[in-house]
Amino acid sequence: MVLKESGYVLYDAQTHSYRLGYRFLYMGSVLFHQVGFRSETRYLKKLVSLTGETAELSTRVKDELILIDQAESPQAVRLFSRIGSSYPYFHATAPGKVYLAHMTEEKLQQVIEKIGLPSITKFTLRSFGVLKKELKRIRSQGYAVDDQEMRLGVFRIASPVFDQDGEIIACLGVAGPSFRLNRHKQKSIGIVIREVAKELSGEVTRNE
Repeated sequence: MVLKESGYVLYDAQTHSYRLGYRFLYMGSVLFHQVGFRSETRYLKKLVSLTGETAELSTRVKDELILIDQAESPQAVRLFSRIGSSYPYFHATAPGKVYLAHMTEEKLQQVIEKIGLPSITKFTLRSFGVLKKELKRIRSQGYAVDDQEMRLGVFRIASPVFDQDGEIIACLGVAGPSFRLNRHKQKSIGIVIREVAKELSGEVTRNE
């Protein structure tokens, strides 16, 4: 397989499955250095301090959302994801919804026609009309929510990070168990994430 030989995918002999390899992670890291990120870890740690949950930084590489960096929650029960892992379905996770929310109507239609709206869990959005209403709300409030839509028991909130041209280059957010991070907290924590993401976006501008 060409992708395996090139390092874009890795094969796990125990589970007989593939996952994204170091080449995608490298591409994401190069992107961050090109736009001027120098201290994204500081913002991740700040989010952990402010929310108590695991903070994540992800970016879009080709047609995948890749987890580039994270800072773990100090809680005994916390979420942990492997750096370099991907979110395959944009409609079912908070960072993916952020990207969808900032696409043109034409591009959004193309993406949905290509991947559809597969049901990952019983909470995954299946209606394009409902999704479009949620994307409008995301643009207005500045953050997206994933309430167990990708993985049962996991709740995510994410906000966009923009470059100096106003284009999304990353998503900053938090993830945690749904018994602790939930709809009752989404507004207060969403606002915190949105403001920290704005700070990180400002760093891109300062380092251009």
